[in-house]
Amino acid sequence: MLGYKYFIHGVVVAGNRLGRKIGFPTANMQLYEPLKLIPGNGVYFVKVATLGRQLYGMCNIGHRPTVGNGNARTVETNIFDFDEDIYGLDMDVTFLSKIRDEIRFDSLDELRSQLEKDRKTCLDILSHNL
Repeated sequence: MLGYKYFIHGVVVAGNRLGRKIGFPTANMQLYEPLKLIPGNGVYFVKVATLGRQLYGMCNIGHRPTVGNGNARTVETNIFDFDEDIYGLDMDVTFLSKIRDEIRFDSLDELRSQLEKDRKTCLDILSHNL
């Protein structure tokens, strides 16, 4: 309805590095436009623009209920096949498809297992749309 895919623009900031510990490092984003609407909590297949490149990944929006209660709402993106330092750099995240709602897992192992499934779902969508 907008005539383009919805996106957000911000700077990559440091997080708690939990994603890195479970094999899914994330780029945490602080928005440049704090009043811009953010999609609902959940996991999304996204296109990422940073370092002058277009990449793909999955983005979690929410309160990270698996790692505690009362967490601030975050926007964090795991960029597929990417391992570069982008702290302090601009990043655009374009939302392509919602994968699932945010849910709480009983352990980090269960979270890691679900993230592997989410990644596969995203890559399946990408392979069917190229």
